[in-house]
Amino acid sequence: MNRYLTEKVTAITPLDGYRLRVTFTDGFTGEVDLSPLLETGPIFAPWRDLEFFRSVKPVCGVPEWSDAVDLSPAALRAWCEAGRFLDYDETDAWIAQHSRSPQEVA
Repeated sequence: MNRYLTEKVTAITPLDGYRLRVTFTDGFTGEVDLSPLLETGPIFAPWRDLEFFRSVKPVCGVPEWSDAVDLSPAALRAWCEAGRFLDYDETDAWIAQHSRSPQEVA
């Protein structure tokens, strides 16, 4: 089973700028700078207000900013593992590559 499909966020802490520290249900914690998302479309425009960006919290395992914006835990996990924001194609490729069991990789 693809573990990314069952990802849940258990804790999320805003850091400096548009960086987040995120902890997942398996205990993995990573950090990622989400500032590149500000340039990907109007959905992320509310983040330009850093106070709003810092209001993020996990709701049922999903990082949410009020009713305006949420993120896929799977994508967020991939970005934390990679240590940087990945565009959508890179994210899909990362998830596909890292979802394989050790037997499939060998």
